[in-house]
Amino acid sequence: MEINFTELFGYCASAVIAFSLTRSSIVQLRWINLFGAASMCLYGVVINAYPVVVLNAFITLTNIFYIRKFVYHTNHDFTILRTQARSHYMTFFLDYHKVEIKRFFPKFFRRLEDENREFYVLLDGTKVVGVISGIVDAADNPQRIIVDFDFVVPQYRDCRLGVFALGEEQALKKLTGYQLIGAKADSVEHEQYLETLNFKPAGKGIWTYQGE
Repeated sequence: MEINFTELFGYCASAVIAFSLTRSSIVQLRWINLFGAASMCLYGVVINAYPVVVLNAFITLTNIFYIRKFVYHTNHDFTILRTQARSHYMTFFLDYHKVEIKRFFPKFFRRLEDENREFYVLLDGTKVVGVISGIVDAADNPQRIIVDFDFVVPQYRDCRLGVFALGEEQALKKLTGYQLIGAKADSVEHEQYLETLNFKPAGKGIWTYQGE
């Protein structure tokens, strides 16, 4: 049986598009879908199927537009608001994501009731997409907060929310007025995340932002 490589290429491009729809991360979905649509566009050119070319060229350009928006411009759509630790919504949010929270922040629930703990919600427009929480060092340094919980829902984990809140944009520092915002890592995954934000170990398990 002779293999038709052009047809095989078309099947592979279709498979990539289908696979992209299984991604929970919006940015991953867009990147993979971009590759699949561009490949399908090329396939349409090869077989002279111009409706296929037009449709997939449009999908490719749409993906490029949204990838640029997610990666470079979404910070301007984000907001941070202080909230109450014992609010009904906060209780619901923490319980709903309990399994993942225990994976990435195994010590968080044991420290949840600390009287110096503060909570901040991360918003994309009016949608809550994450929560930041930390403990204020009220006795030794009341101008410092140590963030030990920085949780973002899966769909937004590639959207630079961390850069906005704790990294280059320093939105949490601007909102709260704290002179120093440190961070604690409960897992290897969280340490790697802090490194991507340009945080470095500063001793006693505390990480601090080293950017300009």
